[in-house]
Amino acid sequence: MKRIVSLLFMCMLCVSLSVPSFAAEFTNPPVIDDAGYLTGSELEDLSAKLEDIRQTYNFEVAIVTEVDMTSYDAMSSADDIYDYNGYGAGANDDGIMLYICSSERDYWITTHAYGEEVFNGNGIEYVKSEIQPYLSSDDYYMAMDTFADLAEELLAMAANGEPYNVEQTDGTFSIVVIGCALILPLVLAWIMMQSKLSKMKTAVANDYAADYMKPGSKRLTMSRDLFLYSHITKTEKPKNNSGSHTSSSGRSHGGGGGSF
Repeated sequence: MKRIVSLLFMCMLCVSLSVPSFAAEFTNPPVIDDAGYLTGSELEDLSAKLEDIRQTYNFEVAIVTEVDMTSYDAMSSADDIYDYNGYGAGANDDGIMLYICSSERDYWITTHAYGEEVFNGNGIEYVKSEIQPYLSSDDYYMAMDTFADLAEELLAMAANGEPYNVEQTDGTFSIVVIGCALILPLVLAWIMMQSKLSKMKTAVANDYAADYMKPGSKRLTMSRDLFLYSHITKTEKPKNNSGSHTSSSGRSHGGGGGSF
């Protein structure tokens, strides 16, 4: 009897070892906090949350912070870290990464491959609008935790065949539509009323003062042009803060970012 049980146990062990593991393997930890924003417990909790999202969707979701930029700006730094350090899931290196630089107070969200579809332009703007207030108030853990939650939210939408669309999820779109429906008739009525009123006016405005002046009462003895002052207005050239582009590695990336 013991021999039979032993044989059954060995068979079950062999079967379990022969079944392939479907858990995705990722080269890098989900969070690299070189800027030192997080406490030990915050880093542990955030890493566990991101790792769970990674395994659930077989999709790279990562956060990298550093004091000084790897490249010349936040976008290039995020792209280069992603491309040259083995980030990404699957054959196409699908994924998204939040990059934050403490010295420049700049951030960038870079996406690649399937990540550009899941986190399209509308999706990136949605994520930015949610995390930037936390970054601006130096609440970095909440910014990163919110990023993780939103990444999971948009990945779930894409998995259900409905990638994020601002018109579907943002109440502002509905408000604008309703506002236009209410205001447009009032504007048309005002235009029609002004048109009718203009036809009722018979007096013509006189734009010349000559009719009110006594002939010969004004004599101009001297005329000079005096330069008083000048005023120059300078406008800072806006930085590229969103859109698809090609990184230094030649790969396509999407994303967006800004300063905080």
